[in-house]
Amino acid sequence: MNESENQSQRGSDRLSPDMYRRRQMLVGLAAVAILMVVILTIQALGSDSSGVSGSQNPAQIETTTSPPPNEVAVATTITASTTTTLVIKGPPRVSIYGDSLTAGFGGVLKSTLDREGVTTFLATKGSSGLSQPRFFDWPNHLNVWVPQENADVVVIGLGANDGQDVYVDDVSYSTNEPEWAVEYQRRVAEVITLVTSQGRSLVWVGTPDAKAKGFRNNLSILRTATKNAVEAARTTGADVVYIDTWSLFLGLDGNYSQYVIDPSDGKRKKSRNGDGFHLSLVGNKILAAAINSKIDNALEGRAAQ
Repeated sequence: MNESENQSQRGSDRLSPDMYRRRQMLVGLAAVAILMVVILTIQALGSDSSGVSGSQNPAQIETTTSPPPNEVAVATTITASTTTTLVIKGPPRVSIYGDSLTAGFGGVLKSTLDREGVTTFLATKGSSGLSQPRFFDWPNHLNVWVPQENADVVVIGLGANDGQDVYVDDVSYSTNEPEWAVEYQRRVAEVITLVTSQGRSLVWVGTPDAKAKGFRNNLSILRTATKNAVEAARTTGADVVYIDTWSLFLGLDGNYSQYVIDPSDGKRKKSRNGDGFHLSLVGNKILAAAINSKIDNALEGRAAQ
């Protein structure tokens, strides 16, 4: 490219006065638009922070201000910076503990209570009881779980595996010896005190009868010892009730039966499993309903205090 061509190129690069003014106007409009966007963004952020704190989200606010039904106890009162006072209520709490029998009715009971808005905790251990603490020490576990879960009402179902020898000072006693009943009653009383002395209500669920004669006899002795412990505790003011599951599942002739009348509809239904002891799903529903009634009574009584 020669010198004349270079001069011609530089001449074509120069902007006319009108073109220059239009470009300057566009640059100015763009700057104003950017400034407006920045201002609007700052205002939006300020509006959001005044309504919801950074630690909350809309779901949490709804949960706090719209508690589920059946709540009975005021947990916390928060006074806002304005004149409005927010009262936060916590749902009632129920803990369920026990053996394999409890695992059956406990699952049904927990599902029912969960639907009613009750906070629940269920812990079961198969083959466990109060007779053999070396296998599973219920008092020690309850001593941790009960205050940890801090339930208003505690449900305990133990005894299905307890018709066996107990040891007292390294001496073994069988169920047909009077020392057995004395010791078992003491152990039940220990658990009752552990729960109720902390200001909680206790629902003790007894065992049903059994088809096998020897098993039934052992359970009968255990039933009497448990009922005696509950009654003795009640005379001292302990908030404990006993559900006589034995009577609940007797046949029409007053003896063991695979069938029972369902109180919910008056129909005769199979309430036992094939092992001659554990409850069927129908049986567990019947027992769970009876327990739930006692829980309702306990919660109503606590709310009235």
